[in-house]
Amino acid sequence: AKALHQRLTDRSVYTGVFQAIGTLAYMSPEQAQLSGVDIDTRADVYGLGVLLYELLTGVTPIDKEELASAAFEEACLIIREKNPPRPSTKLTTSLAATPDLAQKRKTGPEKLVRTVRGELDWIVVMAMAKERARRYDSANDFARDIQRYLDDEQVVACPPSRIYRMRKFVHRYR
Repeated sequence: AKALHQRLTDRSVYTGVFQAIGTLAYMSPEQAQLSGVDIDTRADVYGLGVLLYELLTGVTPIDKEELASAAFEEACLIIREKNPPRPSTKLTTSLAATPDLAQKRKTGPEKLVRTVRGELDWIVVMAMAKERARRYDSANDFARDIQRYLDDEQVVACPPSRIYRMRKFVHRYR
């Protein structure tokens, strides 16, 4: 936020130049650079991708305790450089938490992993791409791709494949 029509006072809380804003676990790599790079809506898309990851797996892509125990500069480096596992991989490797998560969703652990593997993985990976040019341009584009998944249509985040497109077509118009 920026004060446009009034002067800031000594007691006003304001953001300084090159100051971090936000929760580290949801911060995009460009926000973690603290370089003054223009932050746009794709940083919000990254945060929404983290939220979807957390909804699917029950945990954030980068462990909150790991970020909390690291020094600020080290936490920013982790955000910028660590590639978290895909949601389906995280579900597969965290077998202790998967049965509880699956039970909350009224399904089995194997079915939960199968549901997340593929299109949901692709959507999350695209939303959380380290290079912002590879992310969805807006939250609306991200939401449309999730809706396409729910409507059993081809998602934008999929790798180009004729087999995938044909399978979606056949499944949709049986």
